[in-house]
Amino acid sequence: MRARAVVAHAVVATLLLAGAAQATSRGPADERRHLDLVASAQPSDQRRDDRDVVVDEVVVREGDLKADAVATSVTACHGCRGESAVLQVIYVPGPAAARFDNVATAWTQDCWDCRATALAVQVIVIGPGTRARPTNRALSVGGSCATCVTATAAFQVVAQVDAVGPLPDPVLAEITAWFDAQAAALRSAVVAPPAPRRAERAATRSLGDLRRVVVRALDGRTRSARVTVTR
Repeated sequence: MRARAVVAHAVVATLLLAGAAQATSRGPADERRHLDLVASAQPSDQRRDDRDVVVDEVVVREGDLKADAVATSVTACHGCRGESAVLQVIYVPGPAAARFDNVATAWTQDCWDCRATALAVQVIVIGPGTRARPTNRALSVGGSCATCVTATAAFQVVAQVDAVGPLPDPVLAEITAWFDAQAAALRSAVVAPPAPRRAERAATRSLGDLRRVVVRALDGRTRSARVTVTR
């Protein structure tokens, strides 16, 4: 998978603040908009450390919507490291039927001392006329791999406001910093894995932080806030 952006923190922030994309339907009112955002890390013997970070901010003005944010890492070589992270910010101002899928998967296979992490984050802002169906999932798989370590996290927040507008630049910068902190936490988790309950509690606190930032910035209310982690 060709990387859309592999960037350090400052560049990620710039992409969020200045690089907003827009998708506007020009077809029939029932036309479905498909928005897929994928970060994919696939290390190999030729590229033993692979990292893919993808960010996007998009406005969907008309029509129904299906949006998928996917972070996937597959590691199958000895001593290799795969890290994927995706952040999708979506605004849906008008009435719509919207499905939002957020998925993080990390997979290791037939290797020794290999690691894979995946972070998927969706931040969604909808108007009062939008019917939202959010799903949020995280999965880790290790096959024939006694010394492999995987870690995933999927965060999804759906906020409803009376009038949809963009998040202010300082808020986007705060979300970017939060996103970077979650990616760093996953990197730490594959070096020194925390106890499952401790990881879940930390993820729940992080979800609360993200939800409060978004809802407070737009004076909205939470329609859905979900987190799933695997270690």
